[in-house]
Amino acid sequence: MRFGCSLIVRGRHATQENLRTMARQAEAWGFDSLWASDHLLLPPLQTSRYPGSPTGELPPFWRERYFEPLAILNYLAGCTHRIRLGTSVLILPMRNPIEVAKEIAGADVLSQGRILFGVGVGWFKEEFDALGYPFHDRGRRTDEALQLCKALWTQEPVTFEGQYYRFRDAHFGPKPVQRPHPPILIGGHSPAALRRAARLGNGWHPFGLTVEALQELVPQFHAAVREAGRRLEEFEVVLKVRLRFGSGPDPQPPLHGSPEQVIATLKQYQALGVHHLILDFVPETIGTALATMERFVREVRPAFH
Repeated sequence: MRFGCSLIVRGRHATQENLRTMARQAEAWGFDSLWASDHLLLPPLQTSRYPGSPTGELPPFWRERYFEPLAILNYLAGCTHRIRLGTSVLILPMRNPIEVAKEIAGADVLSQGRILFGVGVGWFKEEFDALGYPFHDRGRRTDEALQLCKALWTQEPVTFEGQYYRFRDAHFGPKPVQRPHPPILIGGHSPAALRRAARLGNGWHPFGLTVEALQELVPQFHAAVREAGRRLEEFEVVLKVRLRFGSGPDPQPPLHGSPEQVIATLKQYQALGVHHLILDFVPETIGTALATMERFVREVRPAFH
């Protein structure tokens, strides 16, 4: 199993110094990947509810600052040498996919082939409204956008005939370093997300699932892969969960407890087919992130070598 860390890209701890420190420490400690999340604008919630909170409200500290993920990853590409850099996740249907394809290809070239392209359809209707993108067809637009990105990354010249985008004999460069393109990881665990991952992705990227919840979903993902006419060996399961060492009940499961308890839970995830696990840190402070990362490296990761 490989291990990655979520970067602190929002709030007052999201600074150039902290990002650089976290990235360099992660690489020195042997982590495999770093991940940046995504929001462009934070209008007041009206009908939407934030799925990461029991109350459905956005955390207040997000309002202070929220860096764009590819700006972060391009910066950190110049501060690191080995560690992979991913979006977890980029909300593709609230962007022009041609611009996204260009940004991902450029980041892959500048990082020398270290980009992991995590994609989601989004949940924040008010953000879509403010940006001028329709919310109701975001799934269909995501599917076409992924097909368009693949065409731009693998063809020259490029011809594309879709519902939303059409052009002929266009030139696009640079192409990504990774062939045929950076791995596409589809976020979410709805039936539509599972089908999208099976049809268009190289991996499935669920968030915050307990062992029990993942156990229920794995057969559904396998069925979607078979239905798409593909093989499980073509896919990576990349799970993101919050990690907190400590005793007593945790209001934000699923990865919590002593190092021994964390190891036991990770082995259950591994047995269910998780290849790559991303750690979220609560609270999102540089002190918490570095202390948790160091303890994980010392007391948990040796069980997986």
